[in-house]
Amino acid sequence: MSRSKKLKRSKKKKLISLLIILSILFLLITCLIFGFYYGLKGLRNNVSKLPSNEKDKISEDLNTNEVNTITLTAVGDIMVHMPQLTAQYDSSTNSYCFDNNFQHVKNYVKNSDFSIANLETTLAGSSIGYSSYPVFNSPDSLSTALNNCGFNILSTINNHSLDKGDLGLERTLKILKQDGFDVVGTKNSSYEKNFIIKKKHGISLGITSFSYAEIKNSIKYVNGLPASSDTSDKINVFDVHNVDNAFNSISKTLSEMNNPDIKIVILHWGNEYQRVPSSFQTSLAQKLCDVGVDIIIGSHPHVVQPVDIITSSDNKKETLVIYSLGNFLSNQRRELMGTPYTEDGLLVNINITKKSKYDTARISKVECIPTWLNKYYTDSKSVYEIIPISNKEELSNIKNLPYNKLKKSFENTTSLIKHSDLISYPKNLF
Repeated sequence: MSRSKKLKRSKKKKLISLLIILSILFLLITCLIFGFYYGLKGLRNNVSKLPSNEKDKISEDLNTNEVNTITLTAVGDIMVHMPQLTAQYDSSTNSYCFDNNFQHVKNYVKNSDFSIANLETTLAGSSIGYSSYPVFNSPDSLSTALNNCGFNILSTINNHSLDKGDLGLERTLKILKQDGFDVVGTKNSSYEKNFIIKKKHGISLGITSFSYAEIKNSIKYVNGLPASSDTSDKINVFDVHNVDNAFNSISKTLSEMNNPDIKIVILHWGNEYQRVPSSFQTSLAQKLCDVGVDIIIGSHPHVVQPVDIITSSDNKKETLVIYSLGNFLSNQRRELMGTPYTEDGLLVNINITKKSKYDTARISKVECIPTWLNKYYTDSKSVYEIIPISNKEELSNIKNLPYNKLKKSFENTTSLIKHSDLISYPKNLF
C-alpha cells in the first residue's frame, strides 16, 4: 500500500473517532439538560406539597438568581400636645382616637415591608393623667392608631423617654408589644439586646436606636431626669458632650449584630429647630459611616434637615444620612413657634436590593416624600391630618387644604434634599 493511501486511511479513522466522541458528548449534554430540567421541575412540584415554612426556605434556595427588594419607610417625631388630646377626645365614648390623623398617609406606610417612627411620648396610663410638654403621657389608643396605619417598628428612646419615670418606660413597652410592635432604644431587661434583626426576602436588617443624654458620674440624665439604677441599663443613650464617647457606645452595639446585610442606626440628636446639622451630627455620622453603617435616621430637631449620601474616609463605603425627618405629628404650629418649619416632615421610602443570598445588599432607591401637618376646624373642633405631598390627584381630593401653605412647605423641605440618581422627591406638583 502506498504511503499516500495509508495517510488517507489514517485521517479517515481519526475523523470517524472524532465524530463518535462528539456524538457521545452531545448525547451526554442533552441527557444532563433534560435531567436537570425535569429534576428541577419535579423538585418544585414536591416543594409545593411541603409545609409553608419548609417551602419558603427551599424556594428561596432555588431562586438565588432572582433579585429581591424590600422597602423600609421612616418618618419623624410623633408627639401629642394638649390641643391634640382635646381634638382626639370623643365625649360620647369617653375615649381617644387618633386614626384620622393618619388617614392620608396610611397607604404609603402600609405598602412598606418595615415602617419606622419615633414615638416621642410615653404610654404610662390614664390613672396618672394625660399630659404634654414638658412631660408627655398619651393615651394607649395612639399605639392602636400607629398599628392601624401600618407601622411595625417604633423607636422609643428620646429625651422624653423618662418623662413618667420607670413606670412610663415599662408600661410604654408593654402596650407597644401587646400591639405587635418591634421596639428599639429601650427594653424590659438589661439582658436583652440593644438591637433587633429583621429579615425578609433573604435580606437582613440590623436596627438599633440611641438618644443623646448627659452622663455624669456614671449616672445617665435624660432631659435632666436621672435614670434609676433599675432603668439605667435599659436605655440606649450616648454622651452628648463627647462625640468619641458617643461613637464608642453605638459602635459596641454594632459589633454585636453579627453582620446583617444592612446596618441601620436611628439617632435622636442635633439642635432643636435648626435646619442645618451640628458639627456633632456630621462628625458622628462620618465615624459611623467609616465602620460600615448603611443608613442613619435622625430625629429631635423637630424640623427637616438634609438628606445626603456620605462617603467613608477610605472611599470604600457610602452611607445614607437623613439628619432629621422633622415632625410627623405634633401641635408645634407656626403661630406658636414663630416658624413654619415645625409643621414640615419627611416620609422616606428606602428600597434595599439583593441579587442572591450570596450577593451584597445595597440601597437601590431613596424616595423622599415631604409631609405637612394640616390643622383646621370643623364643628368648633380642631382636626389634625398628616398630608403627603406626593400626588397631585390625591391632593385635589383632600378637603380643607390651603395650597399656598402646602406649596411653601414642599419648597422648604425639598430644598434640603440632595437630588441624585439614587435620591428623589416628587416633581411637577404645583
